[in-house]
Amino acid sequence: MSLLVGIYKEKKEKDFKMVILPSGENKIGLGQYKDYGIISYLNKKDSKKIGEFILWALNESDNEEIEDEVNIKWCKKYFNCSSNLKVVNEYNNIGFKFFENKYIVYLKKKDGRGYSPFKDENGDMVEYTFPEKPTALELGRKVMEMFEYKERYDGLIE
Repeated sequence: MSLLVGIYKEKKEKDFKMVILPSGENKIGLGQYKDYGIISYLNKKDSKKIGEFILWALNESDNEEIEDEVNIKWCKKYFNCSSNLKVVNEYNNIGFKFFENKYIVYLKKKDGRGYSPFKDENGDMVEYTFPEKPTALELGRKVMEMFEYKERYDGLIE
C-alpha cells in the first residue's frame, strides 16, 4: 500500500502560504489529490504544527476511488491561481509517502507545467527516509529544511 501527501510552499521566505493535500485514486487507479486539504500561513517556527497537518493528511490519504470529484481546475481549487504554470512558478513541492512500511519525504522541482523528482549535483534524488514513523516536530523540521535547501539552490535565500 502506498499513501501520498502533497506539500506545497510558496516561494517566499516570510509570510508564505502552504498547501497540504491528502490523496486517493481516480477512476483508473492513478493517485489523485482529494477535494480538500489544509491551507496555512505558518512559519518555520511552527514546525510541529506543520508536521501535525502533514500527518493528518497522511491519515486522510487512502487507496479508495475518489467519487463525485469537484470539476474545478487544480490550480484554482487549491491555489487560486489562473494556471498550472503559475502554480509551479510560485510554489515548491515536497512529496511525503508511506510505502513498504517506510516514511519518505522527497523534494520535487519544476518540470514544465508540473513537478518531477529533484536531483542534487551528483544526480541523486533529494529525499529522506525516517527510521520509524516521525513525530510531528521531526517531520515538520525535515520538510522545512528541505524547502530551505531548495530555496537556497534557487537563490531565493542568501
